[in-house]
Amino acid sequence: MKYCGIELKSNEARLVCIETTDTAYEFIESKTKKIKLADPKSQEATLAFKEAFLAFFKRNQFDKIGIKERGRKGKFAGGADSFKMEGIIQSLPFPIEILHGNTIKSKIKGKALKSDNINAYQEEALKVALSFMSTT
Repeated sequence: MKYCGIELKSNEARLVCIETTDTAYEFIESKTKKIKLADPKSQEATLAFKEAFLAFFKRNQFDKIGIKERGRKGKFAGGADSFKMEGIIQSLPFPIEILHGNTIKSKIKGKALKSDNINAYQEEALKVALSFMSTT
């Protein structure tokens, strides 16, 4: 199974792609580690963001795609740009789920995070992708 985990932070979507076999996983090599929404006020930039995701998803043909949910209020609330990006991604014709942080934690409990092959900023996206391993 092929999974993509996404964390939305500020004006960028951080990505990790994995392929699983029973209880193990391997990273899918990809030059695309993040996709930025250059100017959230610009229709051209918004459409470019959408097209970049569309091409990325078509190229990789994931079985599931997960986005880490952001808070709607309070200290750790997501910004307007991240909610806009989430809506754009969700509007694409692929199997996309929003996963709460506590759900992710419970599903990856006991799983070893192999973070040698990714950048530190991709770690949360890896946790999202790994959370699908126990649901299939």
